[in-house]
Amino acid sequence: MDIISGSCLCGDVTYDITAAPLDFVLCHCERCRKTTGSSFAANLIVRPADLHWRTGAGQVRRWDLPTARSFATATCATCHTPLPHATRDGGRMIVPAGTLDTDPGLTPRHQIFTASKARWCVDVEDIPATS
Repeated sequence: MDIISGSCLCGDVTYDITAAPLDFVLCHCERCRKTTGSSFAANLIVRPADLHWRTGAGQVRRWDLPTARSFATATCATCHTPLPHATRDGGRMIVPAGTLDTDPGLTPRHQIFTASKARWCVDVEDIPATS
């Protein structure tokens, strides 16, 4: 497998994924929609041992939602781009797909929390596109 690389918008934080992701999901829960500012979060799921910070690990700021059993997010301290973070139990890393700089070689495998899907979220193939 080729290394999958990613970074934040300002470039202070960079990382590599060195093994095939365990999953690639689209999450429609309200929390993910709010933290991404979009209709869903697109996340790779990887083993902690397979994610390696190349630069800026000290710039990663984690935030755990106090009212949730398992929701967290991490961002770059400089540009506030969402970044990979460990689940609270440390068993998996959640990697925001929008931060990838290289093609992961796979597409989302499934969607979760679709009961919370935003009413305005539609299949992008149904929307006129321009280049």
